[in-house]
Amino acid sequence: MEKKGLKLLQWVLLLIMFICFYLGLSYINRFSDDTDLFIGLTVVFAAIFIGMFLHVVLHEIGHLVAGLHSGYRFVALCLFNVTFVKENGKLKLKKYRVPGLSGGCMLSPPDMKDGKYPFKLYAISGLSVNFLISIICLIMFYCLADTAGLWATAFLLIGLLGVIIGMLNLIPSNVIAPSDGYILFNMEKEENATMRRGLWSCFKIQKLDTEGVRPRDIPTELYDWVDMSSVDNLFVLGTASNQYKCLLDKQEFNRAGELIRFLCDNTQNISEMQKTSFDSDLLFHELIEECRQEEIDRLYTEKLKKFIKLARTDTSVQRVLYAYARLALKDDIKAKEHLDLFNKACARSIFSGTVLCEQELVAYVDAIANERESPL
Repeated sequence: MEKKGLKLLQWVLLLIMFICFYLGLSYINRFSDDTDLFIGLTVVFAAIFIGMFLHVVLHEIGHLVAGLHSGYRFVALCLFNVTFVKENGKLKLKKYRVPGLSGGCMLSPPDMKDGKYPFKLYAISGLSVNFLISIICLIMFYCLADTAGLWATAFLLIGLLGVIIGMLNLIPSNVIAPSDGYILFNMEKEENATMRRGLWSCFKIQKLDTEGVRPRDIPTELYDWVDMSSVDNLFVLGTASNQYKCLLDKQEFNRAGELIRFLCDNTQNISEMQKTSFDSDLLFHELIEECRQEEIDRLYTEKLKKFIKLARTDTSVQRVLYAYARLALKDDIKAKEHLDLFNKACARSIFSGTVLCEQELVAYVDAIANERESPL
């Protein structure tokens, strides 16, 4: 589903939610005249806050339980700004957030057999939990409406929020990240075998990254199967991008730049967020190569700035901003600010393998800056 269609759906679902909430209040008023405005607003805001927290946490736990039951292995569980990650066989707590998302469950799938592996239960489990909690809350609302008055609306709101979250996850979309419905309804099709393998490879590479394996040391068989001339979905692109990361880690910048430009020109059916991230990569290459101001201005658009704001906790984003401040603006104060943010992002990141690569890339930016600043 395209971004405009998803936005329209969100507004329609919110409208339906408000209508249902109004009908719920009307139903309560049949039994009670308790309409104190302060209490009503307190209940509403508390229910929305608790409901969002409850549904996000239980959604991801649903994925976790179903994944482990299907033979997956734990990698990381992200809940808002907190992430539980397995490093060196031990569970650690980090202040990390998946860019653009409120949560995420990262698991390593079992080995493929005949190009297949279990994914249906994993995909459907999160939204199923949302719907289950909604059913329980709506039943509680009905049972308490005649005795609890406005307090019963908390159950109504939590139930309606679960329906909205469940529906948005069930409907196939690929705006920021693929929805559970996108995986559920597309992965099993035989024509989508590369998509299925791409998701499997991405999961496997994520696990290695959290274990400290650098991009240049990732086994090539996890990504060299990709036909670069027909990258037509996000999971295959995610797999192909590991070749780009490998070249960056080896500091083979000419080959890396050629690959990212090729992917920009030959990739279809991916999210706007991924397309914009390409511009961030291209901006970095321009900064360390020719550093032409007109090309920098062409790439550093308002759209890219919004993406950077959304993904500001990512190490690669702060690395690009540091390079921009050091090589384009030549602003030592800005450079120091983004270097501090980069170091914080490294400390919080769960991808310790990538962090080692990013730190060397920042050192390379310093080397270029010093070379350009030195007198001939």
